[in-house]
Amino acid sequence: MLNKILGALGTVLLVVGVVLAVRPVHAGGDGCGSVFRPGEGITPMQCDARLDSRTILVAGFGVAGIALMGTALTLATIRDRRSRVSS
Repeated sequence: MLNKILGALGTVLLVVGVVLAVRPVHAGGDGCGSVFRPGEGITPMQCDARLDSRTILVAGFGVAGIALMGTALTLATIRDRRSRVSS
């Protein structure tokens, strides 16, 4: 049960990271683009700071999601091996 909860939370974190990555960033009324596709021809310093902070946020959600999904997979593998050894 724990591995299913961890897997679901990991999936949710990955989805949140992707949504934040594709969502456009605005600074001072200027459209800066998104993490995956920054705006072309836009070079204000406000955009750089906003895009950098969004990139860090997306990376954090992605790493946390992958870590939770890896933990869920590890727990499932350990539980499966324990059940095979005890049988």
